[in-house]
Amino acid sequence: MKLTFWGVRGSIPVPEINKMKVGGNTSCVEVDLGISTRLILDAGTGIRPLGAKIAKEIAEGKVNEVIILLSHYHWDHIQGFPFFNPIFNPKFKIYIFGPAKANRKLEGLLSGQMEYDYWPVKFSQLPVNIDFYELNEGSHLFKTGLRVIAKRHIHPGTALGYRIEFGGKSFVYCTDTEHFQNQVDKRVVELSSDTGLLIHDAQYTDTEIEFRLGWGHSTWRQAVEVAKQASVKRLVLFHMDPERTDEEALGIEAEAKKEHSGVILAKEGMTIEV
Repeated sequence: MKLTFWGVRGSIPVPEINKMKVGGNTSCVEVDLGISTRLILDAGTGIRPLGAKIAKEIAEGKVNEVIILLSHYHWDHIQGFPFFNPIFNPKFKIYIFGPAKANRKLEGLLSGQMEYDYWPVKFSQLPVNIDFYELNEGSHLFKTGLRVIAKRHIHPGTALGYRIEFGGKSFVYCTDTEHFQNQVDKRVVELSSDTGLLIHDAQYTDTEIEFRLGWGHSTWRQAVEVAKQASVKRLVLFHMDPERTDEEALGIEAEAKKEHSGVILAKEGMTIEV
């Protein structure tokens, strides 16, 4: 599996010169499985440039369908969807998966941001063929032979962490997760146990989180602690705070490497093999 990071920020896109080394787009990770089905994790603003790339690959016959796996439905994880080029291709197929909610349907959550008050093209007018699937906790086998293990974690409004397994390899995508004040969430550790790579929320520092309890995010030290307890060799620090400058983010990476040699700071355009 080949992972490419198209959006690594949290909360809101930040097109500012002192943040461009890390990147300003919100959450979106492309997973190239080496087959004609492409997996996309979250649909933040990073899905816009990814859509342009996939549109070319569709024309070249390299990709014929996409699976979009949403961790949850906050704006920074869905706001790029209306700009995703393949949604205007009537010959293309998209499968969208996300957490099941008691009060809202997945289709309604995505289509709601495309109402006329917010967007000029209604969701119902899109020519692409889309199927929606709502996920609960557990193991899910997708038709491509791709297995996804979903587990809830702490975040306002319901969110899932995912363990992706394909071709005998695995990685975990666990963004927008909060831990307990005195210990990390054992559910996240269990999901991440002995995986090849962990992508983990690292939005805050120890000082910042004192004033943001209940906001649903982690510190980079908590991400490191999860990686240690789960025996993860490589840890990607993800979902950087929108106020975090390149200098600050790179400083966090350097500090985190002192505690775990496998730490990598997520940057837009970065590709990692699993």
